[in-house]
Amino acid sequence: MTPADLDTARQSALLAALPEPQRARVLEGAQVQSVETGQTIFLQDDPADALFIVLDGWVKLYRIATSGTEAVVSVMTRGRSFGEAVALRGLPYPVSAEAITPARLLRLDAARLRHMLHSDPAMAASMLAAVFVHLQHLVGQIEGLKARSGVQRVAEFLLDLSAGREGEVSVALPYNKALIAGRLGIKPETLSRAFARLRDHGVRIEAAMAHIEDVDRLRELVAEDPAKAWLR
Repeated sequence: MTPADLDTARQSALLAALPEPQRARVLEGAQVQSVETGQTIFLQDDPADALFIVLDGWVKLYRIATSGTEAVVSVMTRGRSFGEAVALRGLPYPVSAEAITPARLLRLDAARLRHMLHSDPAMAASMLAAVFVHLQHLVGQIEGLKARSGVQRVAEFLLDLSAGREGEVSVALPYNKALIAGRLGIKPETLSRAFARLRDHGVRIEAAMAHIEDVDRLRELVAEDPAKAWLR
């Protein structure tokens, strides 16, 4: 691991709450895994023998419905961890994971980590905090799907990409528009209409770039009364 890799791992929700000596113990024996676009990391119902922290790139978590339709559950990027809730309990993965760009992952052996947690209750409590972070994230996703219009969901997605910057901002769309639509729980044609409607809010899409005239205008749209926003 490079020093930058170590910083990313230490600051992840999975490890951030641990004291440094415990973080060092967890990271002993961790392996860096490089994956290419489209490469499967694990499949739904596989034994959860590892958990992962994304060091670089993007990974999608998805499920295949009985109809054969793919449902994107989440999309992970640098500093995000996945697989921990089931790996720490020795259960199968409830989703599949696939790289959607070239990516580098930190792989932590689940059996070794479970042994450490059994012998160190304080570490176990800190790891529970990481699982809670994921629960909060999923609740936020459900709230967004239920309470926000398609335009608001897309606006919030662009705000996340702007990473707290202010004023005029240009951001790269990190993956293709079909996957963005799946991530936001809308159809690709709905995404195209949302991009078109966002022009009235100072957003211009050019190929894989989004040009935002004023980040505050997007924040106002996301915060707008959903009943009004649904009309957009």
